[in-house]
Amino acid sequence: MNQKELILNDEHLSRIAKCDPLVDEHIATYMHVLDSRKKCEGCEGLNECCQLSRGERLDLVYDGVLIEQIEYCDYALQVKKKESLLQKYLYCDVPKELSSLDLNNISYTEDQKGLYLELAKILHGLSDKGLYICGDLGVGKTYLCTALANSLVKQGKKVAFVKVSNFFNQMKSDLSNNPEGIDPKINILKKADYLFLDDIGSETVSEFVRDDILFRILDYRLENRLTTIFTSNLNTEDLLKHYQYDRKEKSNLMNARRLVERIEILSDNFVLSGTNMRRIDNA
Repeated sequence: MNQKELILNDEHLSRIAKCDPLVDEHIATYMHVLDSRKKCEGCEGLNECCQLSRGERLDLVYDGVLIEQIEYCDYALQVKKKESLLQKYLYCDVPKELSSLDLNNISYTEDQKGLYLELAKILHGLSDKGLYICGDLGVGKTYLCTALANSLVKQGKKVAFVKVSNFFNQMKSDLSNNPEGIDPKINILKKADYLFLDDIGSETVSEFVRDDILFRILDYRLENRLTTIFTSNLNTEDLLKHYQYDRKEKSNLMNARRLVERIEILSDNFVLSGTNMRRIDNA
């Protein structure tokens, strides 16, 4: 089979060649593109990509003249779609591997069904009160909340999803290196339509963390009736103990109570039980 026959035998390129009156003169260009597209045959994901630039292959368009251009494969387009969604968050600590979750098509266990229904109420506007979701490691707290957060972003809501320990570590770094950058980030969390505070109680406590950042955020959200969703390995009683002492073992029970009281008013308590799914996945 000669080169022209190879081109005309290719379903994609043959459609372009039929519009190109100078196809014989453009054989080298067609073959260049054909070779690029052949590399994608049998590919099962970006990790197997054989192209010079991962997820990019050559393509042709004909609009009076023949033009060679870059085309993204389906796998690359899926990644770009996920990244596009994450960029719509006001603040985003959503793991990339969870960026495709959606509460409308997520799978859940029988143990997770009750929480799923509570989150669905929030998604569909049947409840504007938040949730304090406590449970053991790996039972699906972050998994389900990420699905809700992604779904809210798709609805055009202003959403901030915060991994609490990461956020406060960043705040401490900014305090030393870029103190003027602190207030804008705090304001984002204060004013988001929906704020997810993931793994609250995992951070190291200091007066700065408890009183200057977290209390300011939650006090504003309480006054303005903004929906706030928490996940934690601690129940609120243990959370109170967590916030009572700072890293110097200095006790301030009153400030801890003021903080936890706002959490309790902002949210209904939900205990999620079940099996550690991460252990099962890694078994």
